[in-house]
Amino acid sequence: MEIPQSFHFEHSRRVEFSDTDLAGIVHFANFLRYVESAEHAFWRSIGKSVHHGEGENQNGWPRLNINCNYFKPARFEQVLKICLLIEEVRNTTMRYGFWIFDDGTPEPALVAAGEVTIIHVGLESNSGRLTKQPIPDDLRKLFTDLMSRRFN
Repeated sequence: MEIPQSFHFEHSRRVEFSDTDLAGIVHFANFLRYVESAEHAFWRSIGKSVHHGEGENQNGWPRLNINCNYFKPARFEQVLKICLLIEEVRNTTMRYGFWIFDDGTPEPALVAAGEVTIIHVGLESNSGRLTKQPIPDDLRKLFTDLMSRRFN
């Protein structure tokens, strides 16, 4: 797996005791929580949220697909750096890669990596029904601008 030279967003997090098993190793599912935490921090950094609006005008970004490859265990008290990079923007979906590093070593070691595909939806508050919607133009431009920086 190729590691990009630069990322769009980096977020650090310390492994909590509740994230680990009896051996002090992070349970695999918690890596996805770390990625989601970094994703929410990314959205806040651009002045947005993964869920916004009120009443009939609610929108969100549920997951369509997630994959994660694990390379080494993470342990209690370890500081992890979660890096995100937008890889593709389509009409209703966006895909970003993530890389999780052990940030407590001189040369950060790759712990896990993968990608997430999310879809822009509207939420009908009465029925709870989700309907895919085009990504708003301002967000599409922001995401494509970030993506183009990777290739320049």
